[in-house]
Amino acid sequence: MLANHYAISQQVTYRGMVWLLAAQLVVMLPFAFYLPIWLIPVMLISSYWRFRVLKGESAQPKLFVRLLVVALGIAGVLLSGMTLLSLDTMVSLLLLGFAFKSLEAVRQRDALVVVFIGFFLVAISFLFSQSIPAGAYGVISLIILTGALIANQQSPAQQISRYATRSSLKMASMMLFQCLPLMVLVFIFMPRFSPLWSIPSFESHAKTGITDSMAPGDIANLSKSDELAFRASFEGRVPQSDELYWRGLVLNNFDGKSWQQLPDEYDTSELKHQLLYNMAWNDARIEIQGDPFKYEVIYEKTGQPWLFTLTPTTKVDGKTIKFGDYRVMSRGDIQSPFMMNAVSYPDSKRDLELSDYARNLALQLPASGDEKTREFARVLRESSLSNADYVEKVLNRFTDQSYFYTLRPPLLGDKDTIDKFLFETQKGFCSHYSGSFVFMMRAAGIPARIVVGYLGGEWSPDGEYLSVRQYDAHAWAEVWLEGEGWRRVDPTSRVAPSRVEGGLEAAVEYEGSFLEGNPFSARNFKWLDGIRKKMDSIQYGWRRWILGYDSESQAGLLKSVLDKMSSIPLAALVGALFLGIFLLWFVMLGLGRRQNYEAYEHQLYRKFCKRLEKHGVLREPQQTPYEFALIASKKLPSRAAAIQDFSSLYQQLCYVPRNGAGRDEPHQKMRRLLREIS
Repeated sequence: MLANHYAISQQVTYRGMVWLLAAQLVVMLPFAFYLPIWLIPVMLISSYWRFRVLKGESAQPKLFVRLLVVALGIAGVLLSGMTLLSLDTMVSLLLLGFAFKSLEAVRQRDALVVVFIGFFLVAISFLFSQSIPAGAYGVISLIILTGALIANQQSPAQQISRYATRSSLKMASMMLFQCLPLMVLVFIFMPRFSPLWSIPSFESHAKTGITDSMAPGDIANLSKSDELAFRASFEGRVPQSDELYWRGLVLNNFDGKSWQQLPDEYDTSELKHQLLYNMAWNDARIEIQGDPFKYEVIYEKTGQPWLFTLTPTTKVDGKTIKFGDYRVMSRGDIQSPFMMNAVSYPDSKRDLELSDYARNLALQLPASGDEKTREFARVLRESSLSNADYVEKVLNRFTDQSYFYTLRPPLLGDKDTIDKFLFETQKGFCSHYSGSFVFMMRAAGIPARIVVGYLGGEWSPDGEYLSVRQYDAHAWAEVWLEGEGWRRVDPTSRVAPSRVEGGLEAAVEYEGSFLEGNPFSARNFKWLDGIRKKMDSIQYGWRRWILGYDSESQAGLLKSVLDKMSSIPLAALVGALFLGIFLLWFVMLGLGRRQNYEAYEHQLYRKFCKRLEKHGVLREPQQTPYEFALIASKKLPSRAAAIQDFSSLYQQLCYVPRNGAGRDEPHQKMRRLLREIS
């Protein structure tokens, strides 16, 4: 009999199941933005099935049914288009198990498994997003999960109290608050070790930003997005608007329609090996001139390795690689916000002597096609005094002829795209102008290449940092001239000078096409734009001081502290902080207080006896509550009814078992009777 009672008390109750469902829903909801959304309906159906079992309306699913459901779920994950060994697949399978656990959440230990998996999933969710809203949502998830843990450890009598939900949430919030000081200390002082293993890359995130090839119209598509690319802050000298050319990729090969980095297509790992082998970084190829730009950049997650810097970047920290074409790449794909410090000398001369490999890359053209442009370039070069003069004549053509800068360029087809643009449509975006310019340089035997990155950015209201967004994407050219090396040339600036001086919005103001693909952007509403800028400033602080607090930042902080105090005072300070946290817990948890385990009805009865004692009626230790009530009623006939009712309620609570909710009403009556007796 006792064993059966114990087994029943260990089962998950209806209210406990409601808590588990709420916790599961809160934990799984953020993953719907990145993983198959059908996982949430699966969780809801599993919970609904479990609720029917608790109500006796359905039978507990048999082992065969559970195995079949799991098999169908795994098949659904694999058919969702995800690679088997990827982070997305692993997380989806974990979410599937998290959802299906509702089907067999029979005992409290099953509820514990659900809650602990939920804690793990909250940590995993930060691999997908580390923004301030994601952090706030993670705190809410922890409170709900802890509340579910508390609720499933309560007795059935405690769970049905009308204050049970409020009590569980209050206790969960207090537990998290009590851990906060320790969390801060661990965050500041716990050493940042490199991970012992790497995780597979994301697939659910479409790679964002600039791609590794360029065709007419590609960058124009990016201009429709106001998604953040990166933020930069400067130490000392701040660049002017025409110096904010953020170099990302170098495109060398043209197939008649599109440009790509090298003659052959490589994945990013193979590309790095090719560049390191053929175009390795060499300090001797740079002639340092002028004053440097010293800056810090925080890149958003893109799923790609491209980093965007001012050219040439001579010093860079972090897990990065510099290459001989003056690009900088991350060693791995950027799957979380990435912070980097760099130094650039924009006035320096680069590659006064050009290697045969680089020269061949910078002169490549298809064997045929665009014959009209080739002939025009030959004639124009013959009439030019030098290569520099030829460059200027080509740029003057963009100024003198009726060329237009537009986000809505006409289609050019698949053949002779350069001819059609230069001599027919004459309307295009930066990719049209840079591509045709480089083609004309190469047709005249002048080494040239396309550089893709970003131009400009938006300064914060207080001018502390620069925000660069996807609509700032830009393409320009570089030409190699004898005695000068590589020179940056932006043919777009001849057609639309406002693109350099005022940004894309100013350049296309006349046609009203700015952010036409994103009509709900905050930039389109003046009253929201101020809020957007303020939130952007807060997010920048979050990125820099919280997410950017890595091992180097920690080492810098500890070094600055150690420079001001010796190791003994520092150890004493840290020890005092931990002692302070312990004392805070000691006070908040009431460890120094004597616990009062007396039931509330006994506390009320003691007050009852003290009230009667004031009226001259003293209770003897051997008297029962019934006997004492008879004596008190005779001595105080005006209060006899209240005395008898109070004693009757007290005896009922003492000798007739009631659950937690069933005691609330008698307690209220006893308090009212006490007031009548006084």
